[in-house]
Amino acid sequence: MSFPKIEGYIVTEKLGSGSYSTVYKAYTKVGARTIVAIKCVDKSRIKNSGSAVDNLITEIRLLKTLSHPHIVQMKNFTWDDRNIYIIMEFCCGGDLSKYIHKYGRVPEQRVLYFLQQLASALKFLREKGVVHMDLKPHNLLLHKDSNGRYVLKVADFGFAQHMSVWGARAVRGSPLYMAPEMLAGEYDARVDLWSVGVIMYECLFGKAPYSSNTFKELVDKIQKRAPIEIPPKSSISPGCRDLLTRLLRHDPDSRISYEDFFNHPYLDLEYMPSKENYEKAVSLIKQAVEWDCTGRAPDALAAYSHGLRYLVPCVGAESDADRRGALAAKLARSGDPTATGCATSCRASASESDADRRGALAAKLARSGDPTATGCATSCRASAQRATPTAGARSPPNSPGIWKELRN
Repeated sequence: MSFPKIEGYIVTEKLGSGSYSTVYKAYTKVGARTIVAIKCVDKSRIKNSGSAVDNLITEIRLLKTLSHPHIVQMKNFTWDDRNIYIIMEFCCGGDLSKYIHKYGRVPEQRVLYFLQQLASALKFLREKGVVHMDLKPHNLLLHKDSNGRYVLKVADFGFAQHMSVWGARAVRGSPLYMAPEMLAGEYDARVDLWSVGVIMYECLFGKAPYSSNTFKELVDKIQKRAPIEIPPKSSISPGCRDLLTRLLRHDPDSRISYEDFFNHPYLDLEYMPSKENYEKAVSLIKQAVEWDCTGRAPDALAAYSHGLRYLVPCVGAESDADRRGALAAKLARSGDPTATGCATSCRASASESDADRRGALAAKLARSGDPTATGCATSCRASAQRATPTAGARSPPNSPGIWKELRN
């Protein structure tokens, strides 16, 4: 197989392809040989498609402005006579679609872990005034960090729009994950919330709620607003069920709002496992020690308790059994009853190498009736692990002018 010649990079592998583009794995020729993913768009395939050019311009413009741990980073873009190249960070864990295909039904604790990261990215996009409009497992990439933990990253912003710029509403996105109101051409930012619900459903139950054999059958189900039922033998928690059913309401006015979604107690976004929250925990606990040494016992206790709220989920998300066990032991020595209960849970599962089975063990402890274990589960549950281009004259895609303009 022949690979494209891209200045500054050595292409090593084809990762996938779509209607207009192919994605390759590559590394930089000089320096540390950084591994990247390069989206190669064939100019000849998009020259007669105004929408394809618009989507590409949208994606590049947005990615230049978006920097978030759960959004794929664009490192650079370039072009030659035949192709446009978008150089992005490489995510070594594939995508969520492949993950679901490999594991089938994903345990609830792991679904929540992914959902928190997706919600964090959507909250950032919301603050930037951006709607993705094509959320689906295939566009949610997975990367494994240095500790072996999965990190979810939102990709493919070709259909995205700024919320203030809607214009003529065309049907956008992938039909299986498309909100019902999109077929009527009357929709807004709430379409992303429906897509989140479909993704959540597929993770939990192994298939999307409107899985169909034909496109016509799918459209019929969406247009008729066929009831979406939770499988009767499912054992999802009440919080999970509540969030899922509120996301999958056909009427966008009845669907959960963004504010309520981000503040839903099941998500518990404020205390989700992250590097930033771990650093908050360390800072708060250090402050607690200082206050304790100067006789400010009430302040020290408050800071220590707050620090544990951040630390406990981070312990639950630790994939390395030895580090997890060591952190659990430290929590057990703290004397805090909730932390001690958490440590009991962590130690019981620290030797289990599979994160999903660890989550199941923790869930069993939470159902045991022990108040400290239940309190711990509340904290730990989460951690088991597009701007539209201005209408008018536009340079053809094989002209360098339009791509030079995007560089500015």
